[in-house]
Amino acid sequence: MRSSSEKASPPRSPRWRSLRREIAAEWVRRSALRSTWWCLLAAVVGMTAFAGLMGWSQLSQALENPIAGDGVEFARLTSQGYFYLVQFTVLVLAALAATDEFGNRSIVGTLTWNPDRVVVLTARTLVTAALAFATAIVAGLAGTGILAALLASYVTFPLGDVLATVFGAGVCMALFAALFVGIGTALRGTASTILVGFLLLLGLPLVMQLSGVDLVDDLAAFTPGLAGIEFYAAGDVGFYTAPFDGPINVAVVVGWTVAALLVAWSELRARDV
Repeated sequence: MRSSSEKASPPRSPRWRSLRREIAAEWVRRSALRSTWWCLLAAVVGMTAFAGLMGWSQLSQALENPIAGDGVEFARLTSQGYFYLVQFTVLVLAALAATDEFGNRSIVGTLTWNPDRVVVLTARTLVTAALAFATAIVAGLAGTGILAALLASYVTFPLGDVLATVFGAGVCMALFAALFVGIGTALRGTASTILVGFLLLLGLPLVMQLSGVDLVDDLAAFTPGLAGIEFYAAGDVGFYTAPFDGPINVAVVVGWTVAALLVAWSELRARDV
């Protein structure tokens, strides 16, 4: 008999090994497409351009009236860059990741190689979320750096606050990526996924806030776009979102994400490819 020291360690579960292989394969698929890198580049360029324009505008106002510079907060400007630009590049990235194989029928080969659909969906979600997170971090640091170069004389940039804002936005963009992978997997169409994503991030909350009804305005806070910016802007959004603050906002985004992935998992199991 083998001694206890000679006993082999328990084997890892087959699903875990399958997940590792599928993550590697998904990374190869994502990194091989130019559209992936164009989306990531658009996020960084969009954020730096937004920061440059907003920083220059705030600097001009501060030069004309130094008192006006006292009310400027870097988190507000950075967060608005994420809200108006970066989150939509994440939407496109996730929509392409979720739907391109359905469009060209290569999903048949993917599921033939790995028939465990939960593993395929999990790997795709993790890789896309990781790309979104890394891009949001790079874009946020680049945008904040430009703002600091322009407004350092009028605005303070505490390192802890900068990292909190950028990291919070990275977490939110990763959750958005997972959310739209789920929606895209369920809908299986790039255009329909982008349309639904745009409505959830901006269209629906904007219409709800235009209603002029206080209750409807407050309910708009439970859409992922407004809940997200309220989370990573830490309450300094710069425009009306909702009276809700704190962990409830990230919980809203997580709830949307989990619901979308559950629907995607059900659709992927129930429908033929």
